[in-house]
Amino acid sequence: MYSSTFLSSSLAGSNNFAPRHHTTEYPSDSPRAVRVARRSRGPGLLTAAVLTASIVVAGCSPSSGQSLSAQSGPTGAGSSQDVRFTVGYAGDVLMHMPVLSSTPEASGDITDNVAAETPWVEGLDLALCGMEVPVAPDGVYSGFPTFGAPSEVVGALARSGWDGCATASNHSVDRGEAGVIATLDALDEHGLGHAGTYRSAKDASAPFALYELKRGGRTVTVAQISTTMGLNGLEDPTGYSVSLNDVNAITKAAKSARAAGADLVVVHSQIGQEYETTPDEEQVSYAQDLADSGQVDIFFGAHPHVPQPAEKLSGGVGGKGMWVSYSAGNYISNQDEECCAPLSDVGQLVWADVTSHADGSVSVDKLSWHPFTMDQEGGYKVRDLAALHNGERPAGLGLNEEEIDRRWSMLTADVKDASTMSTTAPKPTGPAPRIPSREEVIKRAGTRVDPPATASASSSSPR
Repeated sequence: MYSSTFLSSSLAGSNNFAPRHHTTEYPSDSPRAVRVARRSRGPGLLTAAVLTASIVVAGCSPSSGQSLSAQSGPTGAGSSQDVRFTVGYAGDVLMHMPVLSSTPEASGDITDNVAAETPWVEGLDLALCGMEVPVAPDGVYSGFPTFGAPSEVVGALARSGWDGCATASNHSVDRGEAGVIATLDALDEHGLGHAGTYRSAKDASAPFALYELKRGGRTVTVAQISTTMGLNGLEDPTGYSVSLNDVNAITKAAKSARAAGADLVVVHSQIGQEYETTPDEEQVSYAQDLADSGQVDIFFGAHPHVPQPAEKLSGGVGGKGMWVSYSAGNYISNQDEECCAPLSDVGQLVWADVTSHADGSVSVDKLSWHPFTMDQEGGYKVRDLAALHNGERPAGLGLNEEEIDRRWSMLTADVKDASTMSTTAPKPTGPAPRIPSREEVIKRAGTRVDPPATASASSSSPR
């Protein structure tokens, strides 16, 4: 069994800041409205009151028809063509107080803050965010080191093209069990899937989310597993609230997800040394162990808060290899070179091109990426770094030429090969995913499996 150790920050910094958001109406034909309208959710999203109650499911043994993976092909019978789709993620949603203050009426509505990246996110067939911080259950918001965000942040993520979020992070229990539940309630309220944190032992017995994509007359199902290396020295308040990095447990969860109909398994784990642009030995070993399990198709890494490379490892499902993106940096945060490290103000959108073949097999063909950067002086706006490098100067830009050139040069000289960067945003290949409810996922999973290892007190890097 591989169990990650806790890693301290390579660079200390005082980065004390946090989040908020409000509901914004968009014209019915706007890209954001269309994206939201495209989503076809599973049976009835439960109210917060029901969601906080214990989940009771009768008859958990799956019927012969519950799995979407037919013997003739995991993607279902009736189609003789290959279908292609994309699955992607970005860096951490790290809500610091200055970011919160930059939003309308300090609401936490980051919709406009991230608008430059939204068309790229909306172009993904399945977009999975990294929800680093919990929602504040008491409405009292806070930043580093103990975060509590407004629920409005989650609504903004939904409007910005995200379909689901990984919720296991070193900050998951910053607000205790109530914060875990408040976060899940907010995600459910806004129609987003989630994996990594759980309301009950029954909920944690199916430690994955499912997303169904209708393509080529059949359904392709993607499973999302989310885990973290620790909880910054805090205790998991229940013993099941947060999933920890553990390759054996993740392997069990992936097998359970495939039995529940998954054709593709994506693992999102927080691991690594903060502010290091090169993956450390632990990251590489952990990723290779996941690849060697033969159950994981894609590994999305997080926590370093700076971009890191991607590569294809040996192993993977059917011995076809496993793609790993070691870190996408930050999606939104108050981190920058002054407080933390060079490139902590640069993030990536990373996505996999996937083919579901007519014979039922699935292949991950490549990983693509595009860089974005935080413009603090311009109102904490996310900017397209490649576009800035090419001369674009949006209204209100707070970055000067030197800053743009330095960030681009450091990224492309030390971390990424600019020739591999995608210059074109992805385009959806079909309707937005249907997201089965937690009750449906638990029922499909059938017999209880051991959830990924739960977190205990230990020291960890705090960001």
